[in-house]
Amino acid sequence: MIPKKETIAALSKKLSLPYKGTEQDWDIEMADSNRINEFIDLYHQYDLDFEERVALMSLIIASYDDFLNENNVEIDSRWNIIKAMLAKDRIHFVELINYWSQCNETDIFRITPLMRAV
Repeated sequence: MIPKKETIAALSKKLSLPYKGTEQDWDIEMADSNRINEFIDLYHQYDLDFEERVALMSLIIASYDDFLNENNVEIDSRWNIIKAMLAKDRIHFVELINYWSQCNETDIFRITPLMRAV
């Protein structure tokens, strides 16, 4: 599911992201491994609609993938939180899980093996 521009603009404003409106892959371009905790907090603290939840989860996953790449680690405690969030609303995140799992490919992303376990 590709989020609407209005959804992306609203989330970008809430998070003070450097959104210009021309991004092709908003979640990947706005990913920030230093703000994962903040993104998770927003997910839990605000009454987000379905599309906002999916877009924000995309941002969280892209940010966590960046974290894994930047720190050359397997996981940290935040992965268990993210995994629980994905599992709780799995039906809403099927497309997202499938994308990051890359089921028919080798491990394209650092997060791919983790996403396959969800």
